[in-house]
Amino acid sequence: KAANPAASAGRGGAAGAPPATARGESAVTLLDPKRANNLGIILSAVKLPFDAMRRAVLAMDTAALPLDSVNALLKCVPSAEELELVANAGVPTAALGFAERFVAEVGTVPRLQKRLECLAYLLRFEGSLRAAACDVAAVSAACGTLCNSADLRRLLGVTLWLGNALNGNSFRGSAEGFRTDALPRLAELRTNSTPPSSLLAVALQHCAAASEEGWAALERLAQQLGSVKAAARLSMTEVADEAGRFIGSLAAVKDELSFHSRASRSASAAAAADGGADRLVEVLEPFVNSVEPRVEALCDELKAMQAALVATHAFFAEEAKTSMEAFFSRWATFAGQLEAALAHETEGKHLEGSKRARRA
Repeated sequence: KAANPAASAGRGGAAGAPPATARGESAVTLLDPKRANNLGIILSAVKLPFDAMRRAVLAMDTAALPLDSVNALLKCVPSAEELELVANAGVPTAALGFAERFVAEVGTVPRLQKRLECLAYLLRFEGSLRAAACDVAAVSAACGTLCNSADLRRLLGVTLWLGNALNGNSFRGSAEGFRTDALPRLAELRTNSTPPSSLLAVALQHCAAASEEGWAALERLAQQLGSVKAAARLSMTEVADEAGRFIGSLAAVKDELSFHSRASRSASAAAAADGGADRLVEVLEPFVNSVEPRVEALCDELKAMQAALVATHAFFAEEAKTSMEAFFSRWATFAGQLEAALAHETEGKHLEGSKRARRA
């Protein structure tokens, strides 16, 4: 099928013989029109002619192919049917349409999909590792705070004591613990005093009075619970899955490196003669050697996080049906209420100080 020369005018193409449209001839199109149009739109973001694009892909050139370009190329990898269609057409490359020339010149790079995936992993590595490690660390820190904070244990102990005192004449008056889903209600339960106060505020006052550090210990606890608020914004499943995918992707990169390392010299020579030296091994080998210990460390941190989640769930005797997302959400609500109560207490102290100053 012959394309309208104006439809392909101005698009990039291979160096050497100019494309048919540049010579005023009709280009031969073979692909589905919709597919060809989509390729043209996506490839317009990759500012390279096809010969340079092929050399950059073979050379694993991150300067010529930034992440946006690699992601664009990943959307354009030809299918086996498209490769066969163009290869068997018997049409000179220069006479092909834009999409067909991409298939002929770039699509024929051996193992193009896997090569581009390796290149994308290399380019995304630092950002992805940092994001995964931060999320894993946030969840682990939250578990550590809830299980190990002496300030939190003191506050929970005072809260249990108050609850037993209030329920002294009922069967609830000798409880040995309480469920964490009761925590957010502490700020809602009001006393009969004048002015009325919340049960949480009363618990804080007793806790401050019982501690040598006073209110400073509670201020420190509010800061510690910031890690729980951070964990509550995350999905535990997504954190584990994302870290797992990142770790698994390195295994795929290593597999591809192993495949190319076993390739014969004749294959490398053929690649060099057919559009540039193949530098995949040269680029990926030092990369894998340098990042593998860091990924293994992330793997260990992920396992520790998952163990901490199980231990925290058991530590607070949560029901099996309670998800960690719901668990952390309760604690995040409580942390916000604690901060509000402390702010109210501080404001009250300032007002009392002002009254005393005026009376003086």
